[in-house]
Amino acid sequence: MVFFYLAAVYFLFVWGVLRLIVPHLGFTKSALPNELPSVLREKIAEYDRLARDDFDFLRLCYDYVTTTYTGSRIRTITQFWKAFENPLAAGPGFLPCISQNYVLRTMLVSSGRFKDTDIAVGIVPLNFFVHQYLQISLGDMIIAADPWSHFLGVPLGKKSAFFG
Repeated sequence: MVFFYLAAVYFLFVWGVLRLIVPHLGFTKSALPNELPSVLREKIAEYDRLARDDFDFLRLCYDYVTTTYTGSRIRTITQFWKAFENPLAAGPGFLPCISQNYVLRTMLVSSGRFKDTDIAVGIVPLNFFVHQYLQISLGDMIIAADPWSHFLGVPLGKKSAFFG
């Protein structure tokens, strides 16, 4: 019986309370910024010139996010404060999934190639914490983008599974 109480408290805390207090983890998508850092503006312009099509642009932005930032199970806990920082001001290194998704979503929408309505936030259930990934509508396809899980070998088009 104690196990069920602990499980209920855990789910209430992780799936309820945390989603109310952690930026970009809420029940709806966070608003996108009006101003972008110059580095990000330059990358978006460069990728817009290089991309053959929208999928190629998505791939270039995904590669940028996954080479600039990394995911980590341990650092998600030991560097929890990074979830509260502005992801667009973060330097290279570890960022939690919510922050990496925010950077990728910002790049895609700011390019003008994608609308925010083309991007949905997906949730992976049964994870230690709530894990997010993006579902990007590209014509008649929906492409999963899970940049945080790239360190686990999860490529563009796939997402982490349970306990990812």
